[in-house]
Parts: sequence; C-alpha cells; structure tokens
Amino acid sequence: MIVTVEEVLDRLKTKARPDQLKGMSKFGITVERRLGISIPNLMKMAKEVGQNHDLALKLWKTRIAQAMILASMIDNPKQLTEVQMEDCF
Repeated sequence: MIVTVEEVLDRLKTKARPDQLKGMSKFGITVERRLGISIPNLMKMAKEVGQNHDLALKLWKTRIAQAMILASMIDNPKQLTEVQMEDCF
C-alpha cells in the first residue's frame, strides 16, 4: 500500500508521459509542474491508495498538477476545512 508522499511521487513519475504535455499546451493548459498522467491512471491509483486526508494535504502542497488531482480523489471531504479550500488558489 502507498502511504507516503515520496512513494506517491515516485509512482506518479513512473507513470509520467511527458510526450502528452505538448498536446495539452495546444489547449492552453500550462505544462509546468505537470507529468502528463491520464485521469484513468490517477483514478486507479486513488483506489489503491484509498481515502487518506493527511496524505492528500501533503500531496496538495507539492503543487504538481497530477499530485493535486490525486489529492482531491483521496481526501476525506468531511475532514476538509474552509481554510484548506481557500488555500487551493
């Protein structure tokens, strides 16, 4: 089971598809701090990780787009505070 930020980031980097970033930029998506991982891959990883509020908070702080998306998938909405939501931007 994946339980640390380092483990998650290592796993994300193994799934990275930098070749996908060029296509994203065509749609006006900034490619900085992105790895080019598909949403279905992130959803599969979220199922493997399971709900984990503390890990989600740490992933969010990385400011890596796919790590933040994964964080939104594994966080527990009941533990999410208004302050944390405001920190999103």
